Amino acid sequence: MGFSEKAVTRKPQAIRNDALRDNDSEIAGYLSEAFAENDLEKALFALNQVLRAQNVQALAREAGLRRDKLYTTFGGRVDPQLSRILKMFRALNVRISVVPLGPREMPARPALGRPKKSPD
Repeated sequence: MGFSEKAVTRKPQAIRNDALRDNDSEIAGYLSEAFAENDLEKALFALNQVLRAQNVQALAREAGLRRDKLYTTFGGRVDPQLSRILKMFRALNVRISVVPLGPREMPARPALGRPKKSPD
């Protein structure tokens, strides 16, 4: 599938916005890639890009948040609350998925339970 001649002359950002506008499959793929890196800045940037590709007024209404709160929360100026992220995801018709990062060396953990009393 190729882009139309009109799309090729536009900036890459405009093409990304078209791909992300009201397209839950594209949104899910784009956000999954961004979140896979476990990097807050990249995740916030991706959330901001998805937000700006939408009709923000309609998205805010569907998410139950004020439009200005969406811009503030996902504009990179504040650390967004999980509840707002989940509301935005619900409005975008996507969900978050958690997967293990893979094997890693684990430090020794202390035994659970109360310490044994030493005889006096």
